[in-house]
Amino acid sequence: MKQKRKTSLSPLQRKRLLRISLCILGAVFLWIVFAPGRGLFFLHQQKKHLAALAEQTEALIIKNKELAEGVERLQNDEGYLEQVAREEHGMLKKNEMVFDFAKEKKKK
Repeated sequence: MKQKRKTSLSPLQRKRLLRISLCILGAVFLWIVFAPGRGLFFLHQQKKHLAALAEQTEALIIKNKELAEGVERLQNDEGYLEQVAREEHGMLKKNEMVFDFAKEKKKK
């Protein structure tokens, strides 16, 4: 049986091996950070988007509660219904007149 001798790498080969290893590690690192749909950058963007959606959901829940309360008041509170009809829709009671005392603008 012949034994094979282990040959050591020359300084130039070590340098090349180190450079190749660093390039491969750099490429792997860049892939981990910027991989489309999977990388850390994408994950960070998705977390920000999720936080914005959660904030928007909270705002919509609050608005929905306010609207439900408004509908409830319109259905059950005659005074509120009359107030809304007068203020928002300009409605009047029977035999009621509106006098507008606002100053008219002069036409030039």
